[in-house]
Amino acid sequence: MRIFIGFTDVANIAATYAKAFQSLGHETFTAVWSKSRFYPDSLYDLVIYRHAKPGLVSQTFAAMGMAGRMLGLVRALTCDLCLMFAPAVLPSHLYYPILKRMGKKIVTAFWGSDIRYWYAFEQDMRQRGVAANLEPFIRYTRERSGGNYFDKLRTVRTAEKYSDLILSQPDCAQLETRPYMRANVPLDLSRFQALVPDRVVPLILHAPSIRGAKGTEHIIAAVEQLKSEGVQFDFQLIENMPNAQLRELLTQADIVVDELYALTVGGLSAEAMASGCAVLVSYDAEYSRVPSGCPAINTHVDTLVDHLRQLIVDRNLRRHLALAGRPYVEAHNDHIRIAQQILDWVQAGAIQPYDFVPTFYRDFTMPADLVMQERAHTWTRRKQFIGLITRTGGTRNN
Repeated sequence: MRIFIGFTDVANIAATYAKAFQSLGHETFTAVWSKSRFYPDSLYDLVIYRHAKPGLVSQTFAAMGMAGRMLGLVRALTCDLCLMFAPAVLPSHLYYPILKRMGKKIVTAFWGSDIRYWYAFEQDMRQRGVAANLEPFIRYTRERSGGNYFDKLRTVRTAEKYSDLILSQPDCAQLETRPYMRANVPLDLSRFQALVPDRVVPLILHAPSIRGAKGTEHIIAAVEQLKSEGVQFDFQLIENMPNAQLRELLTQADIVVDELYALTVGGLSAEAMASGCAVLVSYDAEYSRVPSGCPAINTHVDTLVDHLRQLIVDRNLRRHLALAGRPYVEAHNDHIRIAQQILDWVQAGAIQPYDFVPTFYRDFTMPADLVMQERAHTWTRRKQFIGLITRTGGTRNN
């Protein structure tokens, strides 16, 4: 089978999917808009825009500037299955009807901010009674770029209309209406060495991608409090480090403190468990259907100091959790197992039942003033894009 994977690589997942399908004997073609600075060694068949600059207008321009080339590529593909990452910006939604008319199987994987709309997320968390605890993350989702309400709604509806299978997580699925399967983070475990240092004085790591979204200020405060109590440990705050170097540090670490506002166990926590670390991270096992037996300690802002102190002082507990991590991710995050799951699920009638049947959007309403703001934002972006096209004399392929 020939499998196409594109167009945005979130946390190296697209490249990892490609390795897994290749290991299963399939041919893959990966196309991404640009490479992540955290994974400079990742290989793709096509990097569309090698010098992407930050900012929505430049990203849109880059995508539209390559539209003709990419549409030609999609038409020419001899793939059987297309695994799509669907950002809200143009022209990703245009590929779906083309691929469907070509008779391709389509799988769409959503990973978070690509479809998470802040107001819907806030209302969902408010209904669950946890919005106050997640306020910093809600603020982050509101401020983050990547498309407004109408962009993200279009992305979701397009994927739901044309996809044979949706992979997602409930913490970003407020706009979804179709049943979907859980998106598990795939790891190429051959890249992670499981080593439990078992130090008397443990080394603790925290590696936030964005401080405000991960609770870093609370983690630093917890570290300072424990130091003031005379608790013995070493601590490293890791930022802007390529993943290859981070993997080396994970092998040396005893404890990893991951994000404090998460609702599921994410990529860094899985990598840390694969490397032999005891892990502290926030998650809701029932809501997110985290596979049972997860050895990561469910930790929040108000429990962080106590949980971290316990792991530092109780060496036996720390060793037990560290040793349990690798078997857990082998069972639930191994990239080849996950790839085979996808191939099994995409077969008609193979899923009985789905992991999630979303219901939130049925009763969701947008305030009129927020709708007006979002429409105005959409119009402003369109004018910016038209102006950019006018100034440059149209898009060009280089």
